[in-house]
Amino acid sequence: MASQAITFKSFATVIIVALFFAAAAASAQDLSPAPAPGPDAGAAGSVSSSVAVIGASVVLSMLAIFKH
Repeated sequence: MASQAITFKSFATVIIVALFFAAAAASAQDLSPAPAPGPDAGAAGSVSSSVAVIGASVVLSMLAIFKH
């Protein structure tokens, strides 16, 4: 009988903690987020070069996996 009481108390504690975190998350969403900053002028070159580096890394990784 004691194990059922301990199980119920732990289950009730978990439910209360979950409700507390849900209420905290709901109240934190009331504030509107700040707008995203605009893109910097001339920053398009860095985006395309980083995409090229990531793409080359993926291709080389795929080749290494298939070769193995």
